[in-house]
Amino acid sequence: MATKKTTTKKTTKDGVTVTTTTTTTSTSTKKRKKKKSGSEIIPGLTVSFSWKKLLGITKLKRWFTKQTGIPTTEAGIQRKIGKWITDMVTGKNKKKKTDNLMNNGEE
Repeated sequence: MATKKTTTKKTTKDGVTVTTTTTTTSTSTKKRKKKKSGSEIIPGLTVSFSWKKLLGITKLKRWFTKQTGIPTTEAGIQRKIGKWITDMVTGKNKKKKTDNLMNNGEE
């Protein structure tokens, strides 16, 4: 930021000298250039590369999640834990004693 001081002296008819100081501050108006991504360099072309996908890690994580029902992402884990806590507080998804007896073949 640049600061500029301006001092002005004026003499009135009575012979009194009045000094006025004005301070102005200016800000830079230069714009930073954004780094271009692959899709901006060549319009209509989206270029991306993932080493995890190349090694098969993404596919393995998806397979594991489908088989076990355990999420592998941070957001998925938070959702699952939040649902467990909510279900415990509200009492949802609790099996009734009659359901357990029917499943075991007992009456």
